[in-house]
Amino acid sequence: CLVQVLSAVQEECVRQARGTFNNFLQTRNVIDISCVVNNKNAAAQGAQEQPKLDQILEEMVIMNSRAELYTNFIKRNLLDDTESEWEGIVGMKTLQQEAMGHYILLETHFIKQSILKAVSLESRNKKSLVSSLVDDSCYLVQKSVNRAISSRSVDTACAMINNAASSLSVEVCNELLTVIKNGYPNSLSYSWQQGSDESVLEQKEQFLTATNNLHATADNIAKLRRGFEAKCEKSFGSDSAALEKLTSCISGFSDVCSDFKEALKKAENTLCKAAVFPKIHPVVAEFASSSHVITEDQLYMLEVEDPWLQEIVKVVDEVIIPLKQLLHQSIYDSVLKISITEMTEYLEKLALTCSYNQLGGLLLDKRLRSLVTFLSGITEWSIREKFARLTQIALILSVERLSEVSEYTSSSVKCCLSTAEIKQCLKLRNDFKKDDINKIVGD
Repeated sequence: CLVQVLSAVQEECVRQARGTFNNFLQTRNVIDISCVVNNKNAAAQGAQEQPKLDQILEEMVIMNSRAELYTNFIKRNLLDDTESEWEGIVGMKTLQQEAMGHYILLETHFIKQSILKAVSLESRNKKSLVSSLVDDSCYLVQKSVNRAISSRSVDTACAMINNAASSLSVEVCNELLTVIKNGYPNSLSYSWQQGSDESVLEQKEQFLTATNNLHATADNIAKLRRGFEAKCEKSFGSDSAALEKLTSCISGFSDVCSDFKEALKKAENTLCKAAVFPKIHPVVAEFASSSHVITEDQLYMLEVEDPWLQEIVKVVDEVIIPLKQLLHQSIYDSVLKISITEMTEYLEKLALTCSYNQLGGLLLDKRLRSLVTFLSGITEWSIREKFARLTQIALILSVERLSEVSEYTSSSVKCCLSTAEIKQCLKLRNDFKKDDINKIVGD
């Protein structure tokens, strides 16, 4: 019968394949290279074998791909489902598993050592915000995973997808995090350049480059994931079980992407705490050092020229805006949001420690409107929400009569303040009596 004939032919196929595989192992020194890879103390020697190893890996993938085509053809066209475990096919599969075992070991070593080399050779073009590490690491991952998928072995592809994702997280993300953890040097000068020695400038540049690298790599990982999904769909689309398994593994790149984004958040907060907050806090703090029980003449003079407001604008101009040329737009936007949030929260705390008359409340309202107008001019998103609580505090502090508070709380405008907070604000007015406030606001 057909199966008996195939058994005789298949036995010879397996014998020939075994001979070819053994000859490949010997002529390409695969066993020796595998020993080097397994010896963790021989990483440098393994790195020297990278170009040769790349060629060997390509040949191993081609060998397995051809074997997969053959075994799939036999199973699909000549065997019934009940004969799927035919001994001849099992023999070929065993040989393929042995070959792919060597391949996974060497490919994992290849991608790790290649990424480590990319880290050691990292450079940055002065016209670029990111370093060579971004493109190099993502290219290496793409090359390795696509090669594994080309092997037509689901288990091999899954293993390398997982290993490649791990390499990005361990070798690249951790390397960039190390730079972020070294911190951003805090200069006493407003300028990013003046008064800084060469080592400080270098540390600043490394920090900003690492921050941009985190963002760019996260974007690239998302693109890689889509590319791998498309390639798997093309290579394994007819096998729903295999495709589901591969898709599940590829989803691991989302976790890696999240690692980079989380590291990016740390970088943004570190930058703000080191470079922005120390300059903003002292200027904002001046708000509490001046009186807010003022006359009409004082209000008029401050409307014409407000030193406190001018100083805040100066700090933003000299500290935050220069970052626009040094950071990716989305990172710059995040730094702006973090800085504005810190500014408004700090100003709110200070505002609730001062005493006011109506004119003092009107001055605060005017200052906030000016700040919103200025900051809106340097952002691409609405910042009014960030000032919502402060704006309502100023509105309450500037009422002429307590009865106006009832009109405010009953209006259609969304109130950001609780009853207790409204009462707290009214008690800051030096011309409102506590009993009157309690009657109007209540508990």
